[in-house]
Amino acid sequence: MKLNKLNPRWDAYNRRDSFWLQLVCLKYLGLWPPENSDQATRKRYMVYGWTLRIVFLHLYALTQALYFKDVKDINDIANALFVLMTQVTLIYKLEKFNYNISRIQACLRKLNCTLYHPKQREEYGPVLRSMSGVFWLMIFLMFVAIFTIIMWLVSPAFDKDRRLPVPAWFPVDYHRSSTVYGVLFLYQTIGIVMSATYNFSTDTMFSGLMLHVNGQIVRLGSMVKKIGHEMPSERQFLKATAESDEEWKEMRSRINHHSRVYGKTYAEVTECVLFHKDILCFSDEVQDIFQGSIFAQVCASVIIICMTLLQATGDDVTMADLLGCAFYLLVMTSQVFIFCYVGNEISYTTDKFTEFVGFSNYFRFDKLTSQAIIFFMQMTLKDVHIKVGSVLQVTLNLHTFLQIMKLSYSYLAVLQSMESK
Repeated sequence: MKLNKLNPRWDAYNRRDSFWLQLVCLKYLGLWPPENSDQATRKRYMVYGWTLRIVFLHLYALTQALYFKDVKDINDIANALFVLMTQVTLIYKLEKFNYNISRIQACLRKLNCTLYHPKQREEYGPVLRSMSGVFWLMIFLMFVAIFTIIMWLVSPAFDKDRRLPVPAWFPVDYHRSSTVYGVLFLYQTIGIVMSATYNFSTDTMFSGLMLHVNGQIVRLGSMVKKIGHEMPSERQFLKATAESDEEWKEMRSRINHHSRVYGKTYAEVTECVLFHKDILCFSDEVQDIFQGSIFAQVCASVIIICMTLLQATGDDVTMADLLGCAFYLLVMTSQVFIFCYVGNEISYTTDKFTEFVGFSNYFRFDKLTSQAIIFFMQMTLKDVHIKVGSVLQVTLNLHTFLQIMKLSYSYLAVLQSMESK
């Protein structure tokens, strides 16, 4: 990839490169072990990652939890809970991410396999759009998080008393010592920055992989439309097949065999069937890895959004506090919306496969090829929904996003009525 003033020029054959920002952040935060290193190096790296998380995440969350021993009313609870819920959810998400890191790294390697390379001119569009989507999604969340952090760090300056950016309890009285206050302020600043980086780096890993799944589904639709039509001479790889890509070689051998025995059109249908099956397997693997953490994020977002709104509507809120809440609310709603939007796009795109078949040269198919295309249509008639959770499952679509917003507002109305009494 080449960057020219934040205008990325992507290589459609190196789709993993769209995650370069996430990988840089995860590498320095101790969540991305070297993939080609020896066991001793990986263990040292894991110790480094655990040390960072214990000092700047676990202890940081503990000080926020201890703050609850001094709460007096609903406003105090909202003030403490809206950040603590984010931290507790983040701790769970990071442990799930760390536990599944080998599978996540395998998914990124799979993303660059030969099967997912574009082979015709019209197939480049969806692949490049997916790559740009992953990159700009990370940029958007990163900048919103930066503005949120700035507002949180600026807001204590408007208070007469010494106040930390995040409500927390410490065993020392920082009101009496400028040095202690400065050290704790710096500690919380580092914790906030690291927590934000952990959050948008891991969440966009799921969203990004699903964006690539959607891009490959659109690619498959383009392939289905071309079945039975004469292919232009441009249908060829611009890069040679990797020697280690045994999966592609085996699939290509099978397709070539069908082409010799049953004809070229039948082989094209076979390629679409195998490609469709592989995409769904990849999507299922990504869902299985992230379903617990995304479910936790979706459920926690209901409480976090509610508590953030309650804090923003308080009587003694400064302009800096209000802007901080607004940016934080934008971050939380954006996270959930992106999950739901990506899931909705995949469901919508897979529902259009029967329309794609209508663009093929189906009236010239022989009997065997017609049976094969009917089999493919039956496969694609099954609804594809992105679901998270195990016992309780949540379908990621725009309807779910609206329900989350309604539920958060309902809880807010209840808490405001309790406060007025």
